[in-house]
Amino acid sequence: MDEKSAANMGKPQRKPGRKQRIPLSCEPCRSRKLKCNREQPCQNCSVRDNRKGCIYLGPEGGPASNSALKPGQAEGMQSRIDRLEALVTTLVAQGQIPNGNATSNSGSSEVSSSELDSSAFGAASAPERHTPPYDEIEHGVGVMKVDGKSSMYKGTTHWYDVLQELNEIKSFWSQVQENPSLSLEQSYSDAIDGPSLFFGVAQPGSLPEMLSTLPSRPAAEKLLSRFFDNEEGPAPTFHMLHKPTFMREYHEHLAAPEKTPIMWLGLYFAVLSQIMLSYHLNADEPPEYEGISANLSQLYRVRGAQCLAMGDISACKPYTLETLAYNIMCEWARNGQEDGRVWMMVGLLIRVAFQMGYHRDPSQYPEISVFQGEMRRRVWSFVHRTDALTSFLVGHPSMIRERSHDTQLPSNLYDWELAEDMTELPPSRPMTEPTPVSYLIVKGNILFVMGRVVNFLTDLGQYPYDNVLALDSELEAVFNNLPSFFKLKGFADVDSESASLVNRRIQLDFFYHQGMCVLHRRFFSQGRLDARFERSYKRCTESALALLAQQHFLYSQAQIKGSLIARHWYRVSYTSHNFILAAMILVLDIRHRRTEASTKDIGINCTMDSEAIDALQNACIIWKQESEKRTSAEAVKVYQVLSSMLNSLGVGEKVEVPQPEKVVQGAGLGVEPEQAYMYNAQNFAAPTLEMDIDWNIWNSFVEGTSFDDAYGGFPQNLESLQ
Repeated sequence: MDEKSAANMGKPQRKPGRKQRIPLSCEPCRSRKLKCNREQPCQNCSVRDNRKGCIYLGPEGGPASNSALKPGQAEGMQSRIDRLEALVTTLVAQGQIPNGNATSNSGSSEVSSSELDSSAFGAASAPERHTPPYDEIEHGVGVMKVDGKSSMYKGTTHWYDVLQELNEIKSFWSQVQENPSLSLEQSYSDAIDGPSLFFGVAQPGSLPEMLSTLPSRPAAEKLLSRFFDNEEGPAPTFHMLHKPTFMREYHEHLAAPEKTPIMWLGLYFAVLSQIMLSYHLNADEPPEYEGISANLSQLYRVRGAQCLAMGDISACKPYTLETLAYNIMCEWARNGQEDGRVWMMVGLLIRVAFQMGYHRDPSQYPEISVFQGEMRRRVWSFVHRTDALTSFLVGHPSMIRERSHDTQLPSNLYDWELAEDMTELPPSRPMTEPTPVSYLIVKGNILFVMGRVVNFLTDLGQYPYDNVLALDSELEAVFNNLPSFFKLKGFADVDSESASLVNRRIQLDFFYHQGMCVLHRRFFSQGRLDARFERSYKRCTESALALLAQQHFLYSQAQIKGSLIARHWYRVSYTSHNFILAAMILVLDIRHRRTEASTKDIGINCTMDSEAIDALQNACIIWKQESEKRTSAEAVKVYQVLSSMLNSLGVGEKVEVPQPEKVVQGAGLGVEPEQAYMYNAQNFAAPTLEMDIDWNIWNSFVEGTSFDDAYGGFPQNLESLQ
């Protein structure tokens, strides 16, 4: 017997088939009999400055292998296990286990339904299988995973995905079996592996850099008080945040800033950006922010975007959606004419919302608390509304399909009625009782119909007029069902109302008339000649009058220093391009009726004509004053076109805009007979400026082309108007 054999005989022999136990603690901790936290280096060795001596033994008594599962691999394996369990459980519950064999993606292995026995679920037995009738199959069933770290929704339920997950798990598990010493390496890096956010503007920063730009506690609490002021606060909250919860998290942030979740920090920056922007746009900066509020708003907006990049929006962490939403709204308010850019950013918002499962009603998922569920409904309502509005403004189909979501509208409740530990929602208050959420609900109802309008108008092919009338009735019904406190009755007594309430009334009225003009604009010209389309003609003219009355009021309020209406930066602007369509509708209508009256020697409705001319004269001087500021190229173009058209109709310009006295309501169709009187066409003044205006081009604009396309065919010999 040689020396090596003799030495081996002296060692205790392992029983065949038993694996050698691998020490979990490092060698220094084992020798000192200390509890090891199993890090590299461990806490004990770090304290003793013995980082190099912190060694873990491998399976053969030597140092452990340096190979390790990367975080993405280990986390990917765990997520696959979770997803597989959820997928199989969902399919079994639905009775969708196939009878045949399903083939994996490799094509070499087959797994039949009989192989998925009780071992997959422990001792539980599989339910009785059945094939449901076709009309009982539930569409769109997915898997929701919600915890404190993320919210993730998976919509696929195909067995191919289950088999793919099995193959991936088998591959990862084989690596672990071959090398039991594999451990998870946790590392942090500032490098972000993913696409840039918002066209590459936001570059990741460091947490200390983020924290260093936050305002002091007294300043921050003053700003937050302004933000959460539902009545007088000029910055919109959209009620996506629960104030008690946000303030609790704010105080936790103050207690340990370095432990603040990066997404919550991004949300905080987005809120600060909105408040600073409200100071700048309303010109009511306090002394400490005088002259710098715009720069601070931009800084906080970029910081919020940096936090989104650092936190990785694809990870679907809490507050990802809210932070994205507020950041987008800051971008929109900062540059209100960039509707197309905002629409693209909203596309990202929608994708994240779907990825996080906000499109599914929380009542179907017990892992979502009652409080979280209600807040998710509020956030989804905002996402849905914003999609409808931005799609309407840019003239593209809505990105959210009607049958792709089932999330209910939020309840009409105050924030103080909600609590994080609540187990049941209180009954929703009636819509006749105003709460801060009431406006969001009724606004959503109007915008959802407007979304269907733009989907109809962007469909390829013909536009059945029956569909136009159906959408017309739907929009009118939603508008007529507004609570009385949200209905705009006139402008004479607005000084006695709160600024926020007046702004909400104006926005709802604006959306309604804007929707009517766009819905019926394609049939406006036909409605003058064909009785079948008369409703479109009347809708367009009445809504156009109402819109120009709003423009007049908004402009007048903007000229009043200290006006409460003008303080709110999130409002309909009197230079909105939507007012251009209203003006062109009325100009073309007047021209057509005058031409028809002169050729057929018939009377016209003088009351309607004078009302329209008065509205157009007011609009003309508004665009003139805006064009003189030379801040908007579009204002110059609109004034050139409108003034030339009015001159060609023999209508002069007013010197100044009078104060508004009433609003034109669009509830009725046409002017009452007793209010109208007729007189001959020759009573009109002759045109004072002959211009070669191609009226067909402007008819095309009203029916759907862009203003710039129509302006391209406009006579350019307008030196007198420059």
